[in-house]
Amino acid sequence: MGRICNLLTLASVIIMSAACEGRGEFTSSPEYRLTFSADTVKFDTLFTSVTSATAVFMVYNSTSAGIRADVMMSGGDSSPFRLNVDGEGGSYMSGLEIEPGDSLFCFVTANLPDSGQPELFWARDSVAFILESGVVQYVQLDACGRNARFLHGMRIMSDTVFTPDYPYIIYDSLWVAGGVTLGLLPGTELYFHKGAGLVVEGTLIAEGTIEHPVLMRGDRIDRLFSDLPYDLLSEQWEGVRLCSGSFGNSFSFCDIHGGEFGIRADSSRDDRLKFSMVSSTVHNVAGNGIETTGARISVANSQLTNAGEHCVSITGGYAEFNYCTIASFPLWWLGESAVSLNNTSDGVSWPLFDAGFRNCIITGRQDEAITGMLMDSISGYPSGSVDCYSVSNSLVMTSDTLNPRFSNVVFERPGDERSGAANFRDRTVVDTYRSVFMLDSLSSARGISDTVSVRYWPEDLKGVPRPAHGADAGCFQFEPY
Repeated sequence: MGRICNLLTLASVIIMSAACEGRGEFTSSPEYRLTFSADTVKFDTLFTSVTSATAVFMVYNSTSAGIRADVMMSGGDSSPFRLNVDGEGGSYMSGLEIEPGDSLFCFVTANLPDSGQPELFWARDSVAFILESGVVQYVQLDACGRNARFLHGMRIMSDTVFTPDYPYIIYDSLWVAGGVTLGLLPGTELYFHKGAGLVVEGTLIAEGTIEHPVLMRGDRIDRLFSDLPYDLLSEQWEGVRLCSGSFGNSFSFCDIHGGEFGIRADSSRDDRLKFSMVSSTVHNVAGNGIETTGARISVANSQLTNAGEHCVSITGGYAEFNYCTIASFPLWWLGESAVSLNNTSDGVSWPLFDAGFRNCIITGRQDEAITGMLMDSISGYPSGSVDCYSVSNSLVMTSDTLNPRFSNVVFERPGDERSGAANFRDRTVVDTYRSVFMLDSLSSARGISDTVSVRYWPEDLKGVPRPAHGADAGCFQFEPY
């Protein structure tokens, strides 16, 4: 009996010892190694001196033994990357212990120094995991950097020209004073911080080219999800506001997207041109894409798409649109009609003297692509002069097929299989959200353009020639694919 008791006691000691060994001992054998969720952590292009969003990678111990390691940035304290491992930050951490089957979170940010050059540059470093066995394992860190000019609440007080050599990062809005002209040369890029916008009391001349457009967008250049850059989201910045005293503004080959609104023209006199726009894009904004009150505007060869409210909202004045794709398919909400026409606002009368749409595509998710409230008469103006608009040689989503203001119009019926987004080459939601509005081969917009307008706009937004006869409506001429 005593011998049995001794054997049981010995067995208990062995079991307890084994259990303690499994929990507390760490291997120094080089056969045991860590694994990582990524061998390289890459950052999207970063502006210098702006700290990146945090990237995360995981460290796993998938072995049957504990592993102890020191962790260090290969570049030390001078590295442009910063590391935090399971809540401990620094360029060197010693004695980190990873139990069998356990894992660690590693967080990395980047803040790149100014390189002094306008060209893109690369910053690289690595995180070294130095195991107790002497084995060293690495996770590489890569980031592409751009130098930029940073403007904080800047007010342009004299005629100024922005150049394309460096992007401009704008905080607290950029103001153009009355009587002053701001010129944006081809290839100029304006990146606006959240809540910032471009406010023009004077005149803005934004003149890009087909090869080097002028860009206006938000300054978030990281990603909400791995497949969704912030650049594809609206409300990343405010928008472009043309104040009441601002006239003679020009947008040519401009890409304006991702704002709370696109271009908002405050109420003003309609006997002077408020702005002209040619071969440009206003896309993916939370409010109205183009919004005017009592103004005179001209827009041609342009894409006005995916507004949370209306792609085009005109209250009074004069407006002309030619070869424009005005299409409303915002990703995460139904949106409003593509076009809204009104001659009153908050009880104030704004006669709509003329709004013309020629060779346009006007469509969207709503059953009626053109809506609004137009009064037939306004005191002090001749009868019939205050609610004038026309649509010709265009494709329109509407059930109002007997409207006398329509001529040579191809009507889309709500619910038709070939209507709405089916006009465009890439009909999935994500592709549409990425501004893909080239025509599908079966689009009803093909071949319906008038022959006179082609003389003035012989090429589409991408530079594709339009035929003299049978050109397509919208800003894109169909291309075989």
